[in-house]
Amino acid sequence: MNRRDAMLGGLASAAVSLSGAGELLTMEDFVEAWRISKDFTLAVAERMPEEHYGFKPNPEQMSYGEQMLHIAGSLFYRFAQLAGEKPPVAWPLKKTDKPAVLRVVAEAYDYTLAKLKTLKPGDWDRTFDVDWKGRPRATGRQMALNMFVHAAHHRAQCEVYLRIKGIKPPDYTF
Repeated sequence: MNRRDAMLGGLASAAVSLSGAGELLTMEDFVEAWRISKDFTLAVAERMPEEHYGFKPNPEQMSYGEQMLHIAGSLFYRFAQLAGEKPPVAWPLKKTDKPAVLRVVAEAYDYTLAKLKTLKPGDWDRTFDVDWKGRPRATGRQMALNMFVHAAHHRAQCEVYLRIKGIKPPDYTF
């Protein structure tokens, strides 16, 4: 295990407590953080006018709508993996019109929240094949925490897209 994996594993263990005894966050706190993330992500998604959902600052980047769908698709994919299920939507998600994106982002967060509430202690400790950029395997804790950070990362990119268009993003909430 490399240093980064050990550090992330330790942080994830502290962040998600199933017992709530002396840990950084209880499971209730973690679920509440996901609910707030859902509301904030939808507020960011709502702020961009529909005619700019295809906007990308440069050709190498995803469009605004694609960024939001990437958040949703990743949540569906990884939380289905954690739950031992097939993702409830086909990957990759394609429709980038604003109403479709808002709907699928809300559905992805609802799915995530539902799965978080059903995971058992063994699910957090289980190791999964993730095969993602230098990390072949991760525990359930690492995956859940990484998905929280991943959603924030892409949501922040969307906030930059808003600023480029001269639109003030919603105020950050946590």
